[in-house]
Amino acid sequence: MKRNIKYLFLVLLIGIMPSCKEEFLEETNPNETATDNYWSDLNDTNAGLNAAYSSLLNHFVLSITEEAWKSDMGWPGYGRPTPTATAEGVSWYYKTYTDGTNSIRQKWEGCYLGIFRANQVIEALDNLEGTVNEEEWKIQMGQARFLRGLLHFYLYSTYNKGEIIIRDFVPRSQEDFNKGLSPAAEVLTFFRADLDFAYKNLPAKYEENVKTGRATAGAAATVLGTSYLHEGEIDLAIPLFEDVINNPEYGYKLVTDLDLLFTTAGEFNDESIFEIVYNEELRSDLGQWDEQSLSNRMVNNSVASTGFFTPAWLASKYKNEPMDPLDDRNYYIDPIAGKVQRNVPLRASAMVALIEDEQTLYYLTDNVSTNMKNSATGWGFALYKKYSNHDYLEDENDLPRGSWNSGKNVTVNRLADVYLMLAECYISKGQIAEALALINDIRARWGLILLGPSGGSTTRTYDNVVYTEATLMDHLMYVEKPLEMSVEGHATRWIDLRRWGKIGENFEKLSKETYYLVDYTHSKMDGTTATRFKSSLVLNPGALASITVDYEYDLTAANYNPELHDYLPIPSSEVVSNPNIK
Repeated sequence: MKRNIKYLFLVLLIGIMPSCKEEFLEETNPNETATDNYWSDLNDTNAGLNAAYSSLLNHFVLSITEEAWKSDMGWPGYGRPTPTATAEGVSWYYKTYTDGTNSIRQKWEGCYLGIFRANQVIEALDNLEGTVNEEEWKIQMGQARFLRGLLHFYLYSTYNKGEIIIRDFVPRSQEDFNKGLSPAAEVLTFFRADLDFAYKNLPAKYEENVKTGRATAGAAATVLGTSYLHEGEIDLAIPLFEDVINNPEYGYKLVTDLDLLFTTAGEFNDESIFEIVYNEELRSDLGQWDEQSLSNRMVNNSVASTGFFTPAWLASKYKNEPMDPLDDRNYYIDPIAGKVQRNVPLRASAMVALIEDEQTLYYLTDNVSTNMKNSATGWGFALYKKYSNHDYLEDENDLPRGSWNSGKNVTVNRLADVYLMLAECYISKGQIAEALALINDIRARWGLILLGPSGGSTTRTYDNVVYTEATLMDHLMYVEKPLEMSVEGHATRWIDLRRWGKIGENFEKLSKETYYLVDYTHSKMDGTTATRFKSSLVLNPGALASITVDYEYDLTAANYNPELHDYLPIPSSEVVSNPNIK
């Protein structure tokens, strides 16, 4: 049923795409599609909404790959990048990007294209108000304003300290296009008004309680609450996050069936709040680099040598999380030794491929150890699984159009993040018990040791640490949030570190850490063993032959400059073409 709904949504979406290729940054008047004649009813505006949603297919809107390189969530390719390398991933990793960097321009243009399309729908709905079904009108307007608010929020959060262009109408002249930058406070007020309208007018669910790629009130509440948290407006964020978690009309809940997390079978699961819908077969005429393509490139970006890989510090934390000895899921039956603890924790198994993970099927034919793709000199000890099709393919090239064209959805917002954001709010209010309860709900579903006093529990293991605001916040910043939300959402890690004031300090800390790679001998499903050279990441290699991973983030820490890097610059293409950008 979920796959059918996804397919139907995409069929409706592509119906409008051929008429919505407005390259608005290059055209004198991109609105030549006679709005007075076209937007005649709610069917037309719904088609326009589909076009607005399709703008989210553009990989640069979220810039997951670039944000992984830019933050501490990824490094660019096998081997260590050299300071003189010219690949764009290296410029993000070493903080040498400029206002002329291609992906900075593409993100800017991609977001504003989506805003343009949303404004078309908003204008058309304004003209239809009072002449069409009122309830459907409100739902469509809520979606259009959600998308416009969302994309302004993305731009505000990443460019020029929030001073961006507010585009609140469909431009019809060159003067309309050449708007100047607005103060950050005005931008904030503008997009929050859109998100608030969406929150008050969108449904909790759509027909038959089946999720699609359409925005809901829960999605609007999540994004609006996130904007309040980012600005430190905790008292305004809390009720929105509590509504998302506790309101039964949404039906959100943490997923405990681990086969439904980061898998194709788990698309639109109960934890998902907002997803971007992809398909590997439809619109095969659009190539993999066409940002209107319905397929996504995130598989290759997260497992190929040109993409981003799990950095050493994060891989180490994943594999060394303490497993709860009272949770039976943390054990397997060895034919010789009997009941034995898993090699790596469940959270690690779900999110990354680690060479030690012999208990998890990976690409169907054998375990992770067998199917890990690492280079001859190591550097392949951990790969992200969130965007791969390891759960139902033997090889990514088995996709109908090859490994660059995946149909796996991208989950932008999910409930676990709301739990952690609300926990952060509670920490800031001194409500430690409430924060621990939320964090422990997430840790419990992964079979990890829980935080805080046990209270006499005989079914769960606790660390019995007395947490303060400072120590629990430290755990949230450096363990819980990065491990749970790695390479998800919109610039999640970078924005978090920036608002916590920890970017430079974090790079300095990581630059001083030393890791080693040693050989790993593993068991195969046929009963034989094999050795993968320099593939297991350790902190203390002892006498084992190894190579050292001791210069991650050294140059990054040296190059980081808050004034240059905390926010992206306005793209040079916009500065050159718009005389009102100073």
